Amino acid sequence: MKMGSVLLFSVMLFILVAASNAQNCSSIAFSNGRRYGNCNSLPVLDSSIHWNYHQNNRTADIAYRHTQINSSNWVAWALNPTGSRMLGAQALVALVEAGGTVRPYTAPISSYTTGLQEGNLSFRVPSLNAEFVNDTQIIIYATIELPQGTATSFSHLWQHGDVSGTNLLQHPLTADHTSSRGTIDFAPEAAAAPPTTTTTTTTTTTTTNNCPPHSFSNGRTFSACNALPVLNSFLHWNYHDGNNSVDIAYRHTGVSRSNWVAWALNPTGNNMIGAQALVAFFNSSGELHAYTSPITSYTTLLQEGELSFRVPVISAEFIAGDQIIIYATLNLPAGATTFTQLWQHGPVSNGIPREHSTSGDNVRSIGNINFATGASTPAAAGGSRQRKRNVHGVLNVVSWGMLMPMGAMAARYLKVFKSANPAWFYIHVTCQASAYIVGVAGWGTGIKLGSDSVGVQHNVHRNIGITLFALGTLQVFALLLRPKPDHKYRFYWNIYHQAIGYAVISLSIANIFEGLDILDPEKKWKNAYIGVLIFLGVCVAVLEAFTWYLVIKRKRVDKQSHHVTNGVNGYQA
Repeated sequence: MKMGSVLLFSVMLFILVAASNAQNCSSIAFSNGRRYGNCNSLPVLDSSIHWNYHQNNRTADIAYRHTQINSSNWVAWALNPTGSRMLGAQALVALVEAGGTVRPYTAPISSYTTGLQEGNLSFRVPSLNAEFVNDTQIIIYATIELPQGTATSFSHLWQHGDVSGTNLLQHPLTADHTSSRGTIDFAPEAAAAPPTTTTTTTTTTTTTNNCPPHSFSNGRTFSACNALPVLNSFLHWNYHDGNNSVDIAYRHTGVSRSNWVAWALNPTGNNMIGAQALVAFFNSSGELHAYTSPITSYTTLLQEGELSFRVPVISAEFIAGDQIIIYATLNLPAGATTFTQLWQHGPVSNGIPREHSTSGDNVRSIGNINFATGASTPAAAGGSRQRKRNVHGVLNVVSWGMLMPMGAMAARYLKVFKSANPAWFYIHVTCQASAYIVGVAGWGTGIKLGSDSVGVQHNVHRNIGITLFALGTLQVFALLLRPKPDHKYRFYWNIYHQAIGYAVISLSIANIFEGLDILDPEKKWKNAYIGVLIFLGVCVAVLEAFTWYLVIKRKRVDKQSHHVTNGVNGYQA
């Protein structure tokens, strides 16, 4: 009884610790008392960047921390002062050498087939060192002198790959490795300050510095820009106060000729329905076609049509082999400068735009834009929808994915202890009832999310969820028909009860992973749940072995006791 109780308590304690183990990048403790006032948890590759910016001499002390790697990996972090991609990036690199020492160095990137050869960067790096910590992370420390000028915002990239001998091999080309880039502003206090506005007779010029430099065709220039938070996109514009119009350039990178791209304003709402879109894609004739499309349905195929406001000019171009830019002039609705904006990309098949992905960044591409002030913030509706998705996930992981298996373990392993009867039954019922109640709440949030997202279908996840709810409800009502232990039908009821129970647990785990793929959170959350399952699995293995040990031991004792009793009564020679 004591061992089983301790193991069950350990399971619960581990789950509580795991749930509270989410660590913010600002809480990292560095060696030698180093401290940094700013940090960003980078969205992929388990990395974070920490820095102190010195405005008087335009230098930055940085710590680039790359976790979940080993001594046979190299890591790199780079700034690109002249572009937004790999070519032209100025990299800080570190790897663990054969003797166990960590070697940091600088490497300018001039080719996609680079071997990260050592060389001088386009800006000075007065200080550079690195360390290998806990056999799982490399931290690069450096002081860099930012490129001359006034810019403090740059494209940055981060990466890791394998080391073979003395050669640094090419990094993988999977999704996280090809999307490990973004924009960093070393002076966030300046970025947070109110934008500077200069007014002429017709145009308000709003200065924002959170986009990498870009040269547009035909000498076009735009005084304001926002780096959109997802889908590798940027919005550039000039706002004309006199007639409430705006010239925009929507730049969507990381796409191909078989993709469509779209950017939209919604003057009347905060979601997809009612959005007024600018669309561009290569049609069946091989021409890049730019047009307008009002969105009236979640199942839209982006049919061409007039918008609720005038678009006197629209055109598009495909450049650098991986980005589409839409240029347009919009006559904004009277008196309004702040709108919900949406941006998106998807595949083109047979000359027709097809549905975009309905998970990950493709469902987060929404925000608010103020053309007069330059302010760009996440949309309340998008945040609210994401919170509902997160709540749905947490409720179902805790209920179906944790409490339900723990309740089954209590019934399976505690009842072998005579002193645990009937306590094991009440623990089992408490865990399963709690799991069902919380699970129904999670199921309800899923139904609500589905009704709020007409046209967005996750059929496998939905069907498994409905099946789980039905089986869980069946289990609850089956308790009302539970025969007494000595009833002739109790044996068959036990078979039914256990079969349905194990089916629910198996389907629950499968559906949680299906939901994680849809929600697409940071990798650490999926890894955390995998860790919980591994821990539960180890506990099951240990408790199963111990249970069989007790059962066999008791059978031997009972047999010996029966043997002795018969001998005393004269049945043994």
